[in-house]
Amino acid sequence: MLACGDAKPYIGVMSKLGYVIAAALGIAAMGVAWQAWTAMADVQIGAAGVIAMVLGAVGALALGGVLMALLFISNRRGFDDQAGGQAKIERKNYPD
Repeated sequence: MLACGDAKPYIGVMSKLGYVIAAALGIAAMGVAWQAWTAMADVQIGAAGVIAMVLGAVGALALGGVLMALLFISNRRGFDDQAGGQAKIERKNYPD
């Protein structure tokens, strides 16, 4: 049963495993990107291309951050409740 007392150590181990898997996938993605970058050694990218690439990456990260902030603000102020959908179920019988 998941609600038993020994569930919390299991969740801690799975959380650490998730971090390890995310780090491994990130390193693998960087390796693939590096290999693709070096495979195109004959292709020249000028300063404008590098600036455009950096601005695009920064812009994408900024857009993601702003959208996540709007999501949290909307949830905290209750705008999501006005949209309808399923009502929240209060769990009174479940242990923490």
